[in-house]
Amino acid sequence: MKHRIVELPSFCVIGMEYVGTTPNDSLGLLWQRFLPREEEIFPRLEPGVAYGICSQAPTGELHYVAGIRVPDSASLPEGMVKFAVPAQKYAVFTHHGTVEQIADSFQAIYSELLARLGLEPKSGVDFERYDERFSGPDDPEAEVDLYIPIY
Repeated sequence: MKHRIVELPSFCVIGMEYVGTTPNDSLGLLWQRFLPREEEIFPRLEPGVAYGICSQAPTGELHYVAGIRVPDSASLPEGMVKFAVPAQKYAVFTHHGTVEQIADSFQAIYSELLARLGLEPKSGVDFERYDERFSGPDDPEAEVDLYIPIY
């Protein structure tokens, strides 16, 4: 899996959220609810790009936001949340395959790739960045960048 190291400033995402312990089908349903409403979010800083933000809620549950990057001052549409991603150093890996296979890519990154590259993961916010290379959730040729916080 291709990778690179980047340092990003903090940024803000507006979208819809899932908080829970069984994300398998729930995340797909979240995206199905969010995509028809994404045009309500403006102004956008990256037209054509969406984010899947992953963090751990204080209760230990997964907190996932399907969203769009916006200026901090962007207004919040009803039923959506604003999430601030902190400034961070990331290892960025390019996932090649279906959305269903993203969990396998995260598993491979955390269980072997980071160590093999001499990188230490840091507790923080992971995220998926969907751009023009993402050709659909079921396309085995789709590409998504996975951002993993590191020291």
